[in-house]
Amino acid sequence: MAAAASTCRASLSLAPAGAHTPAAAGRWALPWASAAGAAAGSTRGPRRQRLPPPRAAASSSDDESGPLSSRDEAARLNRLLAPVQPITGEELRQLVLDKWGVSYDVRLQKRGSRIYLHVMWRYLEQKSFPLTEEEYEAQLQAVADYLNLWEVQERVRAGIRNANKRGPGYTGGGNARAISIPLDVDTSGGRSGEWNTF
Repeated sequence: MAAAASTCRASLSLAPAGAHTPAAAGRWALPWASAAGAAAGSTRGPRRQRLPPPRAAASSSDDESGPLSSRDEAARLNRLLAPVQPITGEELRQLVLDKWGVSYDVRLQKRGSRIYLHVMWRYLEQKSFPLTEEEYEAQLQAVADYLNLWEVQERVRAGIRNANKRGPGYTGGGNARAISIPLDVDTSGGRSGEWNTF
């Protein structure tokens, strides 16, 4: 039993007996043994540095640059490759109706270098509404055609669904209030003059 214990101790030693310097130890030298320590005959290593505590691994929701599982990566690629469903004037009207209960007018407006979809305060069911139902539907379809051209359909769908439930209307001072949804549309470049029609 004692022989077995001494064999174990001998197999665990890092350097052969009598080896006090890296030169004597050869390839068995301790990694922290420096030339200065070896010259002084010191076998004690340098002072240990305090390392910062390890950071917890960021979740995939916090850090989008982290590796994704193969299932998540496949879902991400499918979303990129799937065609975006075009929006129609009828769907636009239904989104507005589902959200606020009336058929509000929908317009596009350019302010500065940004394009906005405005859900206006006037609606089809008002007696004073200036458009007939056919004109209103044609107006919504024209807006939908631009949204499809600019490929911002999903932004509009989400913007209407997530908008304030209070909706457009008149403020206490008699001013009108619209719901504005900013659209990611590039209005710069050689054809920027076309945007002056909005």
